[in-house]
Amino acid sequence: MIGIMVVLRIVHILSGVFWAGAAFMMAGYVEPTVRELGPEGGKFMQGLIKRNFSTALAIAGFLTAASGISMYWILSNGFRSRWVTTGTGISLLIGGLAGILALISGLTYQGMASNRMRALMKQIQSSGNPPNSDQSVEIQALRERLRKGGIISVVLFTITLLGMAAAQYANF
Repeated sequence: MIGIMVVLRIVHILSGVFWAGAAFMMAGYVEPTVRELGPEGGKFMQGLIKRNFSTALAIAGFLTAASGISMYWILSNGFRSRWVTTGTGISLLIGGLAGILALISGLTYQGMASNRMRALMKQIQSSGNPPNSDQSVEIQALRERLRKGGIISVVLFTITLLGMAAAQYANF
């Protein structure tokens, strides 16, 4: 059992650091810089899209959630209420639920916007012309959706990280 917990914890920490770190980096630095750079920033974002950045985030999110749920299952001996209602159980549960909400938000709210942006960029590139006015409006709306989704993710990840950090000391 110890070996499984070690593997799950390594997967959880490594994938979680990548996933949450990327969200903080995108919301705090990349997105504002891209917005400031205008068309040049759009080229940078196209590069991220081409490199399947959103797919990498989704995989990291799934690995983090799956390993976290697995560890919670093991620690709680099958989600037994006696452990789940301890300070540690509640703290990990709050953090874990916030992380799961971040995953759902990322896959739906941000994921759909990212997929639409990818398709729109392909359409624009294949036409060989700059974006028309409708496409420009849609691009701006998608960027705004991604910006808002980034903020939502950062808030949820902050709750997640606080829950995980406090769990060891939550003896109530």
